[in-house]
Amino acid sequence: MGGQSKRSVIDAENTQFGVPIESTLARRERLANSYDYTFGQERIFPELVEALLEEVPMSETLLEVGAATGLLTRPLLSRTESLIALEPSQGMLRRILMSDVANDPRLATMLGMVEDLTDAAVFDNAVVTFTPRRGVGLLTLLNLLARHVRDRIIMLLDDDGSMDWAFVARAAAIQCFDVRIRLVTNDVCGEKDQKRAVILVAGVEKWCERCTLDEAWDIEARIIDVPYPAPRGAATRLIRYFLSGGDRALHVKTERDGVERLYGNLRTAAHRLAREEITVRRTDDGVQLVRLPKAAE
Repeated sequence: MGGQSKRSVIDAENTQFGVPIESTLARRERLANSYDYTFGQERIFPELVEALLEEVPMSETLLEVGAATGLLTRPLLSRTESLIALEPSQGMLRRILMSDVANDPRLATMLGMVEDLTDAAVFDNAVVTFTPRRGVGLLTLLNLLARHVRDRIIMLLDDDGSMDWAFVARAAAIQCFDVRIRLVTNDVCGEKDQKRAVILVAGVEKWCERCTLDEAWDIEARIIDVPYPAPRGAATRLIRYFLSGGDRALHVKTERDGVERLYGNLRTAAHRLAREEITVRRTDDGVQLVRLPKAAE
């Protein structure tokens, strides 16, 4: 299990990641060479590490997906007899192998993504550490992992107002995952200094692969098709329509050649008309508009 994968980059056009994965991997590789920077350090805080370890049962085998430079690898080793650190960036893996944690006999590394695991690769539990995948990409990842895990999958997700975790939790529950959500903060009040993250725990015992949702985003999003090229003012009208309606999310689709321009126009319109109300995300086949949760009065 410690060997390198033959396929380290996945064709983004044929796999639903929820974001353009190639540019994400390129950024990850660039940051691997920034030796004055520990990748992911701005997301990790003591309360989160403690809460994560509470959710990971003691196990013989544990898979860490997206290990990066190993910031969470050391604490996770305390919960298992054997840990595979799976990471798609060669540079990030080099950082792990240059650290003192590399000397731990319980640790092995693998270059690649979940899609690179063989059918024979089965683990007691898996931890996903802040994957860049979004929307339906997160649900796809959860289903892929369920084929390789006996007990539970624990995902660390950003609480950035996009409600990705709410979408994944609801969709996973429909597929009979045993889902539990835990929102963790660093015990600091106020938006400025508070850090937040979501721990999503998905038990796989009753998972139904046959119930995989072909149109998963339909669970949360109304789909709107926009002709290509988009009519003048289409982005502004879409934002106003979204603001006036009760939908929690819209999935705006157009022809592939027009996605990038439509994404830029929607970002501009959302910033101008609904800066604190809507977040805009690029996907492989369109653009997601997601309503931000309102702050407490």
